[in-house]
Amino acid sequence: MNYWIFTVTQRRVDGETLEAEEILKQRLADKFWGLGERTPNRRSLKQGDRVVFYVGGVPLKVFAATATLATDSFVLSDEQRDRYSHGIPLYRVDYGVLLEDIELWESPRLVKELIPALKFIENKENWGAYFQGGVRQLSEDNFRVIVDRYTLPPAEPNKTEDVIFSESQFALEAHLEEFIDKNWQSIDFGANLVRYEMDEQSGRQFPAGTWSIDFLCTDKLNGDFVVVELKRGRSSDTAIGQVLRYMGWVAENLAKPGQNTRGIIIAKDIDDSLKYAVRGLSNVSVLTYKVDFKLFPFER
Repeated sequence: MNYWIFTVTQRRVDGETLEAEEILKQRLADKFWGLGERTPNRRSLKQGDRVVFYVGGVPLKVFAATATLATDSFVLSDEQRDRYSHGIPLYRVDYGVLLEDIELWESPRLVKELIPALKFIENKENWGAYFQGGVRQLSEDNFRVIVDRYTLPPAEPNKTEDVIFSESQFALEAHLEEFIDKNWQSIDFGANLVRYEMDEQSGRQFPAGTWSIDFLCTDKLNGDFVVVELKRGRSSDTAIGQVLRYMGWVAENLAKPGQNTRGIIIAKDIDDSLKYAVRGLSNVSVLTYKVDFKLFPFER
């Protein structure tokens, strides 16, 4: 059994708008969930899997319901397309799953209250990117956090200076991710990288099984997939293992025959462990960054 988040947000096409809550209630009433051909993880959805539904809207962003998949992902017949579209183009899809054991919660659960306990969200400050793309796989532990309203234990007192520094560095890299996201076109990655977009997924925090790739891209010159990962204060061995794992997942699940996959690690600096680890990896490179902070006199 696998566990999933199904994301629903407001949809707008050709002047027509459907609110997220409206879409959720209609799909649950139909005991059906629509999927796009390029929805991440569509082919991995299996009968018996458990789902929690995330509703992204303004001002609330909540988990609102659970269900069990009554079928694998399947291709709809013409009759099913007509039935589940209700005559509304925004509802018309070519793929989907049937649902059972549906529970629509009377009191939706605020995502921001659960963020500290959700391990799949590494960047706690910019967590919205983790809910792009329609379907995201969860570990059972993270699923239980959401469903059982997990409460965090009290914070540990008396943190050491090293721990405080690590957390500060991690926070800096959280903002670095946001900076890269907003300034993509002006950053020199050593290649012309294009974010890999599918459905509503922008390529940032791209779902790869139960993991998230910081940025999944393609090289505009040769079409190769490129996994871009921030080191985030991890050990060098962990960072290398992580980027290689993501590259393997992309090669198996997304790459077409003859399409290569390579990785880029972005780090504050390079230690000996990282230097020697990447030396024998022709398909992994490392880029460093620096924070340039300047003060200028006020001109009266």
